[in-house]
Amino acid sequence: MVGTVIWRATGQRDIIEDLTQETFLRVFKALEYFDSRARLSTWIYTIAHNVAIDALRRRAGERIDSLTWRVDDGEDEQQEREIATSSLDPEAQLSRDDAERLVHAGLAELPVKYRLPVIYAAIDGLDYPTIDGMLGVPLGTVKTLIFRGKRMLREEIALRLRAPHGY
Repeated sequence: MVGTVIWRATGQRDIIEDLTQETFLRVFKALEYFDSRARLSTWIYTIAHNVAIDALRRRAGERIDSLTWRVDDGEDEQQEREIATSSLDPEAQLSRDDAERLVHAGLAELPVKYRLPVIYAAIDGLDYPTIDGMLGVPLGTVKTLIFRGKRMLREEIALRLRAPHGY
């Protein structure tokens, strides 16, 4: 999950391992400050999020091309994916792939401030209290960021659908 948080924030595969290591180094160094009443996973996600944001600041100006992360860990996973996708007819699969590309392209255009909360909630399935812990903002702010981010995403997708070349 740490790698996913970093990937979603940065969109750069080449730095996931380094930033994951940096995350766990920070976790280890700050372990004495962890409040055991809190969830450990939320605390680690928060650190991963902060490491990713720091990396984004260092690499300001670089464009994110994609927000998907697909790794084949062997034949079994590849076969499971083939079975899952073969149940759709080719037209439905193409339509789903087009919709996915459209959403990811729209997400890539959102400012990080809105993109990350939307991804954490809608794609990663994290609950709002976990997201507010990660971002270090009040719950109401998380709700506002997600609401505005979804609205911006909807507008971006509508714009892309009206464009002559789509996305």
